[in-house]
Amino acid sequence: MGVSIYWTAERDTKLTENEQSQINTIISKYNNEFEYADEAETFTPYEYDTDEPTEIFSGSVKISAFDDVHAILHSIDYWLACLSEIRHVIDNASWHVHLDDSDAVWDGERWLMSE
Repeated sequence: MGVSIYWTAERDTKLTENEQSQINTIISKYNNEFEYADEAETFTPYEYDTDEPTEIFSGSVKISAFDDVHAILHSIDYWLACLSEIRHVIDNASWHVHLDDSDAVWDGERWLMSE
């Protein structure tokens, strides 16, 4: 059984074309370089929902239940790094990132799992 990272970014204005372009570039880079891509999900945000107009960027990525704990931890760190780069693009939003029931914390530079 695997776990998932979930995220939401909220603000009163939608993503700009420039922000969306930068985000797409980051996601493509991380998906293309993910060493476990053949065995796990890649990073795919949810479609923008007009019923939730302030939720401008959200999604989840499942962390596969590898037999190797190192692979699980590496995958979590990897996708948190991806979200960190995206947060630097969308820096004026209210964010919530969590791994199932455990919240990630923003240290001013990157997402980290809370202890």
